[in-house]
Amino acid sequence: MQDHTNQQRPGTTYSNFMPNAQGVIIGEQQNVTQNNTAGIDPSAFVQLAGYVGQISNTLGMPETDRAELERVAQELHDEATSPNPEPGRMRQFTTQVKTMLVEAGATAAAQVGIQMAEQALGTLV
Repeated sequence: MQDHTNQQRPGTTYSNFMPNAQGVIIGEQQNVTQNNTAGIDPSAFVQLAGYVGQISNTLGMPETDRAELERVAQELHDEATSPNPEPGRMRQFTTQVKTMLVEAGATAAAQVGIQMAEQALGTLV
């Protein structure tokens, strides 16, 4: 009986390479449920981009600087709402927005935007 239960059964073997895999399941399972929490929540970035669009006219920036701030905020929004947002690009655009808000001066609206940018950046691992 022991020989029968330890005997290899024929079947198909699949080998998968999974770089940066988290929570990998090893072994044979009939039914598997796996939750992945390694993704990013883009909602803070979407909110920041929307906020910048609302306040850009109130910052007293030169027109070219204001237009550049709005352009970067739009790129941030586009990346955050894409099907697979890329953390590196989110960080890049958010950092650019934050830098421009710092350069805009110490208005209450700019300070709120800076805090939102810092909070959004804090969600990236």
